[in-house]
Amino acid sequence: MFVSIKQFESALVTRLKRGEHLVLYGPRGSGKSVLLAGLRARFAHARIPCGLSAVTAHLDDVTRALARAYPDVDTAATTRRIARARLRMAADRNGGVLLLDHVTHVNTAMIGFLRRLRGGIAGVLLAVDVENKRDRERLRHRHLGTSTLPMPPASPRRLRKLIRDYCAQDGATPMHPNETRNIIRAARGRPGWIVQCARLMRQARYWRNETLLVSVLCLDTEIMLRQGPPEPLAPENMPAEPYDDRTDVVGTG
Repeated sequence: MFVSIKQFESALVTRLKRGEHLVLYGPRGSGKSVLLAGLRARFAHARIPCGLSAVTAHLDDVTRALARAYPDVDTAATTRRIARARLRMAADRNGGVLLLDHVTHVNTAMIGFLRRLRGGIAGVLLAVDVENKRDRERLRHRHLGTSTLPMPPASPRRLRKLIRDYCAQDGATPMHPNETRNIIRAARGRPGWIVQCARLMRQARYWRNETLLVSVLCLDTEIMLRQGPPEPLAPENMPAEPYDDRTDVVGTG
């Protein structure tokens, strides 16, 4: 049991430095992306090679993340297979970390490549959106061969502070305590949910006679979050390779 997000982050740093492969799961808006950004900053400060993929849908995304961790490796005028071999050898000489956010699909090629990075070569953290029990069961049956960790929920105190901070930024009138309580209850420990809610709250259509339409606001916030992450980027000047349709859907996006 972790007392705080900072304690949880420190534990992840320790395990990733050892070369462990982990899956971090939780609903959208629970703070996974913010956590990964914080991990990246910590590894950069410690001068540990680290690559972050904002959206991970195929092996190309993993390759690009590894190339960001080892920018001195020449991956330009060569095939993808040779590029990945060069990157793997660089990681073998100087162990690093891969942070793979918004993992939506995992195919056999990706699993095989990640397995070759084990043994202290590179720690890997895959962040997966899991909204309900069905998604959790689907994640359990994927052949990732990694430890799974739930994203810890933010405390009501932290969520309340987020709401106050956003209201202060806009110079808005502080909300009624009942409105704040209802929003925090609907957030279910998700700081990203609060951020999205605060952005929508600026729109006049969520106010009537200076009263906040909390139920409508909360419903629209949930809809906005569940629209999913952005589409994966197109490959960056990589030579073509045969299409592999042996794909497992991991997330919900």
